[in-house]
Amino acid sequence: MKRPRLFIEEGFPVRELGIESVRERNAFTALPPIYYLHVWWARRPLVACAGAVLGSLLPAWTQELSDLFPDRPELATAKDYQEWFLYLCGIWGDPVVAQRIAQLAKATGQRNPNNPFKYKQAFKNIPTPDNINLLHKVLKYAWGRIPSISDPTAGGGSIPFEALCYGLKAHANDLNPVAASVLRAGVELPATYGEELSVDLERWGQKLVERLGNRLAPFFKPHDDKTSEASNFIYARTVACPRTGKIVPLVGNWTLRRSNNRVAVRIITQRDGVKLNKPDYQIAEGDDIDFDPKRTATWSRGKGISPWDQMVIDGKYIRAEAQAGRMGEMLYAVAIRTQQGRSFRVPTKTDLDALTAAEAELERLLPQWERDDVLPTEYFPDGNDRRPIQYGMPRWRDMFTSRQLLVHGCFVEEYRKLIGEVRDTITDRDRADAVLTLLAMMQSKAIGYNSRQAFWNINRQSIAHTFAMHAFPFRKTFTEFEAGRELFDWCLKQLLKAYRGIARLLPDAADLPNPESSVLNLVSPQTKVTRDNAGHMPNIPDKNFELVCIDPPYYDNVMYAELSDYFYVWEKRTLGVVWPEFFSDELTNKHDEAVKSKARFAAMGSKADELAHNDYRFKMRAIFEECRRILHDEGAMCVMFTHKAADAWNGLGASLLDAGFTIETSWPVSTESPHSGHQAKQNSVRSTIFLVCRKQAKRPDRGKRVYLSEIESEIRAATGDALNRAAEQGLSGVDLLLSTYGPALSVLSRHWPVYSS
Repeated sequence: MKRPRLFIEEGFPVRELGIESVRERNAFTALPPIYYLHVWWARRPLVACAGAVLGSLLPAWTQELSDLFPDRPELATAKDYQEWFLYLCGIWGDPVVAQRIAQLAKATGQRNPNNPFKYKQAFKNIPTPDNINLLHKVLKYAWGRIPSISDPTAGGGSIPFEALCYGLKAHANDLNPVAASVLRAGVELPATYGEELSVDLERWGQKLVERLGNRLAPFFKPHDDKTSEASNFIYARTVACPRTGKIVPLVGNWTLRRSNNRVAVRIITQRDGVKLNKPDYQIAEGDDIDFDPKRTATWSRGKGISPWDQMVIDGKYIRAEAQAGRMGEMLYAVAIRTQQGRSFRVPTKTDLDALTAAEAELERLLPQWERDDVLPTEYFPDGNDRRPIQYGMPRWRDMFTSRQLLVHGCFVEEYRKLIGEVRDTITDRDRADAVLTLLAMMQSKAIGYNSRQAFWNINRQSIAHTFAMHAFPFRKTFTEFEAGRELFDWCLKQLLKAYRGIARLLPDAADLPNPESSVLNLVSPQTKVTRDNAGHMPNIPDKNFELVCIDPPYYDNVMYAELSDYFYVWEKRTLGVVWPEFFSDELTNKHDEAVKSKARFAAMGSKADELAHNDYRFKMRAIFEECRRILHDEGAMCVMFTHKAADAWNGLGASLLDAGFTIETSWPVSTESPHSGHQAKQNSVRSTIFLVCRKQAKRPDRGKRVYLSEIESEIRAATGDALNRAAEQGLSGVDLLLSTYGPALSVLSRHWPVYSS
């Protein structure tokens, strides 16, 4: 097989892909269904992954290619070919023109009632079977067969999922057991069983929801007012005032709603001139808010403010109280639904009695649950974010209140009971386990939205997920989901919607025209999921893939294993019964994870940062060496990477070049929404750099060392050209700088190894 010149090496519509990626990630539009199945951190947009996969497999346009398919106008000219590429990616309009119209309307202050984007988000647009068939024929012309793709660090599954959307076989691997489970549930199972599995999923999910509702309803009793129902309970963490001994709720802002119909909580510490023994609350709306909800706050910049004497409570005292087990919580507002819409009320005796009953039930069940290993017993490990320990949550179960533990423990029990029933009823064991795997995703949804880390989103008037940030910040206030009627019913609806949405995006061989003459070979399952160290995948043969498309860990941006322990400790008690090989360890594997983690080298003092950097570099080198082994000699590797720190690029670039790759070209693609909670109002990178790499057959023998000073002018020329191109695309700030890293690495790769002095 000859090495084909690729579309991504010749030219690439980066602006179109960038606009569509940001549009896909826009907080005000529907996200792809795979996002809703299970949380994963730093998922790449589907349209960007589609561009990476297709651009790295499709050959560059040539007249020979056009002549081979004379009846296909899509291949007639280079311009037609690029438009066909965009069509395959789901970009069924002109995003550049649409963005220009939207920006002009915003700049001139005009209201633009008509959406300039006349087509759906790209991920919703599925190419016709005829076009997928043509794609396969073109790929077979370029590669000699239908190519296969591997993603050794697949994470949330965007890359292998997009490969499947084009009827291509994909290998998805991840060291992390939570990620591997997400890959199996969100990529492998929909490709294997399609939408029809949702019939079994709904049937058994309804049974699970009904049983949980019957058990939990007594601990979420409705208020006497039958015209409204509680949906969310809003709490404050509390400490005792160090001077008066009275309860201090730690609240940074008493606002519950900011819209025209404003709602806030008034804290009351005295009545008729007599000080109360504990705080009380009132709901104030509209003009009745005669106070500043921010100025009456009892928390500011890591310190408390006692409402009893208006004096500061030192942060060290608060942490000490928490670590001594004396931090509590206090219910101060309840979000309800009425016939008029969303409203709020203060807690009632019914609410407080239900909490007391839940605490008593948990105490009753604890001895048996401890024997049956129902609740997590694992301690929060030493790591980069120690705030849970600092604020009195040394175990993973401490991130939940007593009633929340009761709710999630009941799920574990009922799910385990369901395993035997499902396997006895569905005689195909693989299909039965597929249903059970997907039902376990309800648990991840429940613990994500029902913990001491979930909080009330004032703007959206709903609960914000535990991982609104990629970290474990101390939440002064948190929100509990009503679980007697609403939580698990909502989780099941979310699961069914996500699964059906995923399945509908995948191609169906039955829909193909003239399947007998088609080059397609859609065999289920089309993907293989493995849970190996990406630096050593022993079951993958040498030179097995035409494309390795990899979105590797982003240096120190996200500590995936540390974060995923939150789910792992629960899922090992449910999904671990179905897939024990994924959940055999106490916690996730952090030793082999390729991230820059200073916590691993904390004992080394001032050397910790350097050692963490080298650890990342060496692990990434091992991963890239394994990528080189499994990649066909004439194949390509597309690396998607983003980080604004030069050290991150130093570590990634050196490991890539040491592993024996050359960087042929690079493209900056905007992938992050400015509305993202991880991006807004921060000097954050919004672009992902696509590095197009090839295997270097043999290092040139120059007979002497190459020094950086000798190729400095070549690097300057390459980065200068990159800056000009990036500026023309509208990049600015740190993204403009980022666009130069790929071209600089490309020059270095042609001369590697390069010495600094």
